[in-house]
Amino acid sequence: MKHFCWISFLLFFLAGCHGVQMQTPSTQAVTQPAKQTLAQKKAALSQKKKSATQIPEVLGGIVKSDEWVIYKDEKKEEFKGHVFYDNNTYTFKSNYALSDRKNNTFTASGNVYAKQKEPDTTYEAYADYARYNYKTGKGLLKSTTKNPVRLILTDNTQTVTAQAKQISFDTNTQVFVLTGKVDAKRVTPEGTQTMKADKATVKQQEDYLLLEGNAVLADDLRTLQADTVLYDGVNNQARAYGARPLATGSTEQGTFAIIADNVSSDAQGNVVTLDGRVQGWLVSPELNNNKINKKF
Repeated sequence: MKHFCWISFLLFFLAGCHGVQMQTPSTQAVTQPAKQTLAQKKAALSQKKKSATQIPEVLGGIVKSDEWVIYKDEKKEEFKGHVFYDNNTYTFKSNYALSDRKNNTFTASGNVYAKQKEPDTTYEAYADYARYNYKTGKGLLKSTTKNPVRLILTDNTQTVTAQAKQISFDTNTQVFVLTGKVDAKRVTPEGTQTMKADKATVKQQEDYLLLEGNAVLADDLRTLQADTVLYDGVNNQARAYGARPLATGSTEQGTFAIIADNVSSDAQGNVVTLDGRVQGWLVSPELNNNKINKKF
């Protein structure tokens, strides 16, 4: 399953724009730096091939802002106003950013935007606040306004948009947790798929997805509602349970609505089992037009 592995593109900048070597200026505060040289641009383009622990001495030579302040003793750099970075592959913007080398963290706030362009895929992220620890691999994207955190993937076959109030992640374990009005949509030429829940946990390496609280999965023909929905690709199983799961929609045989205590299947949905107080109906034109109905 192709879930939210694309969230990791944001980590390039949150890791501190690693790989570009700069000398520390002697001044304590510097205004917006001069335009990058050709050599600096070439160095920036090679950054994603290098280790995330190779943090440059200062970022002010590659990050533009209205105000740039260096705190040498604390090993911090502060960027205020129109923070901007672009190397044609990665783009980053925010109102404020702080690089804390002592604690291995990079934080940004206010209209945070990041974009990564690959040959066939574009990734984008919007948030009010972002934090990343490039030593532990743990980070956070958060909404502090009415606007949700948004992640967008676009390629030649699909557009995937996911939003939530908060997204925490661990790039080492590849675990992502979305909380607060989780809403994801995948649009393809074949149709649209949607996913909603109060909380979503994605374990990318384990092909695992858990939706908790008011979970809804739907496509153009079918909708499944339950308190909890579990997909476990490694163990080849899927389950919907809690609050009497309800499945509605249509198939080649007709329209249906089924409610049960538990709904389970294999990961492909080929074999579906309904347990406990199963109720429902199926309206099939083939059954309705059958000659046997004339006897009743």
